[in-house]
Amino acid sequence: MFAKKICKAFLAIVLLLNCCIANAKNYRKLFDRHYQKAETSAAAIRPLLQKYSRLCGEDAKQMEAVIFPELMRYNQLFDAVETGSLMGLYSRLGSDYADFSIGRFQMKPSFALSIEEFAKQHNSEAWVKALGFNDVATEDNYENRSARIDRLNDTEWQVKYLVAVFKSIRLKHTDALKPLSAEKKLAFIATAYNCGWDKDAETVKRFSNKCFYCIARWDSRARYNFADIAVHRYREIVRGKAFSNV
Repeated sequence: MFAKKICKAFLAIVLLLNCCIANAKNYRKLFDRHYQKAETSAAAIRPLLQKYSRLCGEDAKQMEAVIFPELMRYNQLFDAVETGSLMGLYSRLGSDYADFSIGRFQMKPSFALSIEEFAKQHNSEAWVKALGFNDVATEDNYENRSARIDRLNDTEWQVKYLVAVFKSIRLKHTDALKPLSAEKKLAFIATAYNCGWDKDAETVKRFSNKCFYCIARWDSRARYNFADIAVHRYREIVRGKAFSNV
């Protein structure tokens, strides 16, 4: 019995080391062509990131860093095949029957709705009107669900949702973010974005060291830490390896 416990503990340590040797990884080299593809995608959306970050007092560099892992994973052909039939199912029946990732940022309808409802609760905030969420209807019906799908299929609206989730995380988790350094704040935001921005702070912290990320959903190889990839990308941007005109 004791030997079994020792063996289990040893295996847990080995798995942890294989999965999450944070800061020791060169993700650019590790992900190679996927990383390069994501850089091309990031360059294409950068004007929108800059536009809405300036409009709402956010940091475009941080936003790019947080969605960079999703840009690496996004497969346009697979996305079109997978979501084609599900979009109609969601519009007709709602997220209990179909809730799926859409577009470059891999946002789900349930995620979008949670942001819309939070924005409604903070309607006096300037960013809500600036991003157009004051005009978004959230009642659960076919028309509003269809409109939500249309927004998620639009890159500019995905950027708006991204800015909104940054704002929502800062409002919901003010106390948790306050004592953190700049990079740790970014890691917290990236983790919240990945595991569920509306989860409580303790849950987000528990997720912060877990490794679930892989390029393909069917990939059985090593998993990586979503937030660690985001911080790695942010460091590159700050050092000038990405854009420098923000």
